[in-house]
Parts: sequence; C-alpha cells; structure tokens
Amino acid sequence: MIISCSDSKDPGPSKLPAIDRYTGAWYQVIKKLKRKGRLPDNLDILIISARYGLINSDTEIENYDQRMDFSRARALRGSIISKMKKIFSDSRYESILINLGSMYMEAISGFERIIPDETKVKILKGKIGLRKRDLRNWILSIK
Repeated sequence: MIISCSDSKDPGPSKLPAIDRYTGAWYQVIKKLKRKGRLPDNLDILIISARYGLINSDTEIENYDQRMDFSRARALRGSIISKMKKIFSDSRYESILINLGSMYMEAISGFERIIPDETKVKILKGKIGLRKRDLRNWILSIK
C-alpha cells in the first residue's frame, strides 16, 4: 500500500515511526484496524512524505511542516521511482493500493512501467469518505 503523509501529525518532539507521527484520515483507518487486531501482518505500508520522499511506515521521523506541491513532487520523483523499483524487484506483491492526491501522484508519475505485470494495482479516487471506506475494505480483503 502506498499512501501520502498527512498535514495533521502527532506534535511530540522526539522521533516517531511515520505510522505513529501522521494522524490524518488514512492513518485513522489503519490505526483503528490495528487496535481491533484486523491489520494483516503481510501488509507493507509505504508513505510518500513531502519532507522525506518514499519511506516505510516504521521509519522514525521528526515532526515537520512541509507541504507537497508540484515542484516538490517533481523533485522527489526520481528518488521515489528508484526506491519503488528496488522494492518491487526485491518482493513480489499480488496487489498494490495507491491512495494519493494529485500532487502526490505527480511524485510517482511513470510508476506503471516498474510494476510487475502480474501485480494488480488499485488507485483510490473520490472524496475522503469514499476513499476511507475503500481503503478499509481493501485492507480487510488481504489474505
């Protein structure tokens, strides 16, 4: 799963795993499923951060305030695509969910060329409520 960072964050001064630092809508869904013991162990969560680029959900990060814009997305694209290429060559995924807004999609523009043919890709679109529902349902569909 590839999701964007969020504007809302835990303001704590020490470093936190990214999954704990971010507190936005997608993270609320993920944390609720985790609390209920319904977050699959075989789910890899990658986060595109305006500050850090592509990171794992357990990467420890500081609190920061940096917004993604098209210029920043284009500047990050090369390193993000390179990291994605390595991840997808090291691991085989049955499916990948992408839940990114348009500026974050700019940061992965061209990703289709590096996804193995046998991997299903689902890109969430629409309003936040629909995307939260679809995110939850996709996570719960993982075997």
